[in-house]
Amino acid sequence: MSSLGVLPSLPAVITPPPVLRSGTPVIDEVVTYTVTEATATVTYTYVVHKAPQIQNAYWGVFALMGVATVINVLFIAWATYRRYRARHKRDETAASPRPTGRLSLRRLPHAVLSASRIVGFRLRIPFVDMTLVEFALSIMYLAGCLAFAFAPTDNIKPAVHLHPNYWGGKAGIIAAGQMPLAVFLALKNNPVTLLTGLGHEKLVLMHRIVSRCILALTWIHLVGESLMDEGWKIAGMVGAVAQTVTTILGIKQIRHRYYEIFYSSHVLFIIIFIVTVHIHCIPMLCAYYVWPCYIIWGFDRVLRGSRYVLFNFILRPKNQKALVEHIGSDGLRVTLKRRIPGGWKAGQHVFLAFPALGIESHPFTIGNIYEKEKGSDEAEMLFIIRAMGGQTRMLMDKTSENGTCELTAFFDGPYGHPEDIRPFKTCIFIAGGTGVTYTIARMHQLFKDVHSNNALAKRVVFVWAVRTEVEYEWVASDIAKVIALVPRSVSLLVEVYLTGGRRDNALQALPELGKGDVDVEKGGAAVSNSSSKERLSSRPSSSGGCNEKTSDSGGCTPVTPTKPPAAYFDSGAATPTTACADGSFALPRPGIMHKSGRPDIRNILEEEITAAPGAVAVDVSGPDGLVDSVRAALSEPFAGPMATMRGTPTVLLSVEQFRM
Repeated sequence: MSSLGVLPSLPAVITPPPVLRSGTPVIDEVVTYTVTEATATVTYTYVVHKAPQIQNAYWGVFALMGVATVINVLFIAWATYRRYRARHKRDETAASPRPTGRLSLRRLPHAVLSASRIVGFRLRIPFVDMTLVEFALSIMYLAGCLAFAFAPTDNIKPAVHLHPNYWGGKAGIIAAGQMPLAVFLALKNNPVTLLTGLGHEKLVLMHRIVSRCILALTWIHLVGESLMDEGWKIAGMVGAVAQTVTTILGIKQIRHRYYEIFYSSHVLFIIIFIVTVHIHCIPMLCAYYVWPCYIIWGFDRVLRGSRYVLFNFILRPKNQKALVEHIGSDGLRVTLKRRIPGGWKAGQHVFLAFPALGIESHPFTIGNIYEKEKGSDEAEMLFIIRAMGGQTRMLMDKTSENGTCELTAFFDGPYGHPEDIRPFKTCIFIAGGTGVTYTIARMHQLFKDVHSNNALAKRVVFVWAVRTEVEYEWVASDIAKVIALVPRSVSLLVEVYLTGGRRDNALQALPELGKGDVDVEKGGAAVSNSSSKERLSSRPSSSGGCNEKTSDSGGCTPVTPTKPPAAYFDSGAATPTTACADGSFALPRPGIMHKSGRPDIRNILEEEITAAPGAVAVDVSGPDGLVDSVRAALSEPFAGPMATMRGTPTVLLSVEQFRM
């Protein structure tokens, strides 16, 4: 008995049963096999089609990483050059043309950069919470994989690429071939970060794209290979169900609301998925696609475990416990001291674990910069945490009796790759709620870099939207400490918006500058007022001297900020809420404004960007609504390619928004 075609039970790379067999090829594309089982002899003749090239699915990802690497290298080179000029005190004002209203072809590259940033990273697809780049990559990647699954691999007849068992088998092999890539993109210690400058929290977006593609191909494979008559096939079905469940739990709304459930189930179901797919692939002779998953995942775990042991046990701190303070509302202030060779960068995060509360670890942004204590190798790490549910709520319950408690804490990190903002002349920090820990640390580090002539910032704007005055008190003293260090060459404006509740002593104790007050610009300058004219008048003058209001008196005396008294810094988490005896505030007046309502993000950004003398960096951290409003504002025409060609500076947007 003979047949022409593809054996239903054989994979795309066809292998006959390992019994007594003899093969006699007729031509290159046709093979005849004779199989003898007991007394029966069966002859199979079939067409040999080219096997799908699984590695083709990788080329798109590798090309994308290559582009990101080139962009990262160019950015580092530009930033290094700019900082070199800053250290050598070279004036770059002439190199930053002001908007003239006339199009300049010389700024066409800047316009292309602005357009690519808007289209790629700021505009978002409604309802799916994805940028255009994420959405386009998802569609393109899935389309490419489906093409590999359904398109013919050659022109040999008869064509079999539309037979269910053929495209089902190809889809399964392509899905298995991408599993190492999905695991690789989920690593916390990812070598891709060194090349592209993208931290694991950003690479996880690509991990989700690949994982969703694997999910779609897995179910296509199951539809094409519908028989569940053997154990290895049932194992494949179990793996598909496990991946489907973890994908559903990974939906943003579910993941954020039930993070502990998502994290624990994700680890469990992914292990089930990998093991069952491995079992499923053994009879199909493609288990070699799964083996790298164990190696990649194991290497990352060994590396993370080694750092965990190093920082928490080998470099054992004097006190392994963390101080947890209930600072009002649902806020917690966690401080611990650790020895960390090399320290951390402002804006990085760590994974904190409290063994007394469970084995889960949560990512928290470090709210201060790396500074060793005098006479010690340890540095204090500060975290501001809003208790939501799960472990953070358990942490708050521990402080319910005395308002504070001490718990043994372990950490893993630091992680993250914050953008380098040192080469930018205007730096804008926007935060909502506990997102202030990211922006305040970034501003503090920027001031230190300016003091050491390693940053170009001339204008710094700090905007924080907070619901109640109690939440403002969480970091009021920390903001005061950072503001007191503002360099004399930097014009600083700080705005605190109270979006709910009444304004109490804590906010009233802040200096609210009147029209005649000066702000810090070479030690003086920014008028605290809400209108556009008064905001713009707070900027340093083009000559680098005093503004018009101070020069009218016939002279200009810069106001040098002085450090607050030590007693103020001793206040810790509880910020003083009363004024001094003479009614003034203990701090100098560096342009702090306090307002009610929500900030007009578009107006703030438009005024600062259109008046900026050079490239602008915008850092934002906070709720999704705030981040979306910043993205939308920076997609407006005032920051678009046409405005850039007329002289408006380009804008780099950095977002700290965990998508764990």
